[in-house]
Amino acid sequence: MADTKKDELKKQNTKKEKKKNIKSEELDKNELMHKRIRKLGNFLLTVIVTLIVGTGALVYYLIYTSNPNANSLDEVVGEMQNTVNNETANEENTVSLGNIIDSAVSSVTNGTDSSSSTNTVDAVDANSRKVLNEDLVVLYNGLLLDTSKMDQVELKYIDNSSIDKEKYVITYYSYANFKFKDSDLGTLSSQIYDGLIKVENVGKVAISEDYNAIPRTVKVVNSIPTIVEENNPKLAEYNLKKVIIVDLDGNGTDEYILVLGNTTTGYSKITLVDAKGIKVADLAYIEKSKWESVSTEEYHLSINNVEVIDVDNDGIMEILVEIPKYEGEPSISLLKYKNGELSGKTNIECSLLP
Repeated sequence: MADTKKDELKKQNTKKEKKKNIKSEELDKNELMHKRIRKLGNFLLTVIVTLIVGTGALVYYLIYTSNPNANSLDEVVGEMQNTVNNETANEENTVSLGNIIDSAVSSVTNGTDSSSSTNTVDAVDANSRKVLNEDLVVLYNGLLLDTSKMDQVELKYIDNSSIDKEKYVITYYSYANFKFKDSDLGTLSSQIYDGLIKVENVGKVAISEDYNAIPRTVKVVNSIPTIVEENNPKLAEYNLKKVIIVDLDGNGTDEYILVLGNTTTGYSKITLVDAKGIKVADLAYIEKSKWESVSTEEYHLSINNVEVIDVDNDGIMEILVEIPKYEGEPSISLLKYKNGELSGKTNIECSLLP
């Protein structure tokens, strides 16, 4: 009888030891799984940080090599090093990716039902204006140029009595003849008339922000390209010819801006032609009857009436056509050509007569 009780007690102890061993093995397996997950998480975090730093270095290098006004490469690298040092200093306050995954797995293995929320971030529209500063200022010959819409716009003076006039005393990045000129501090002129002033010490087109406003090569030639000539036989009527060749919208194909004049008829015009040589539109024109009685010499629209520059920092170079007037400052016709569509006012008649 006593032996039977001892055998039963022994069997119970054996079962308890087996259960304890099984539980210990399960704990060891869970601990091993967590360690592996933590290692994987930390490895992924290291890879992500390396990719971010490498991408940042590449972006800074591209900006430096493409932008004539960028800081020196040493300064760029120094700023990146400071960023890395700051991240290292704050390492104690960060939670590793491995720990985050470990916590999530623990919640699942322990049977905890946790709810999660997701923050939705709207994707940035690649075609939207890449604003560096909401107070972007664009000047044309020192006067304010409104670039908020593609249209024929009037140049504006600055009110000398305005309390905001000093905000225009800033560094401007100047462009002329399809090239970057320099950067310098703009200054307010002495009074022009009726308390109106302009910004001096700037180029033909001046922008208040430092970005590459001529992102693609602009070429000027004195003859009509074959593809344009073949599709526009009437161009033979003009003996004054200048052609601006440029990829306006960055799609890999060039557009053609023709500046044409006829010394016999006194007629001249500016025309946009697409990459296939097909005329898109006449942008502006002037006839002899609109200038002859007030000009001692023949007047024709010329390449000096055209600038090609990205004035709103969206990666597309706008066409700026200077429209001469009888009195006062000229107006500017702003045009944008994108995906085969031209926005802005076309076929504008210019006049030097009232």
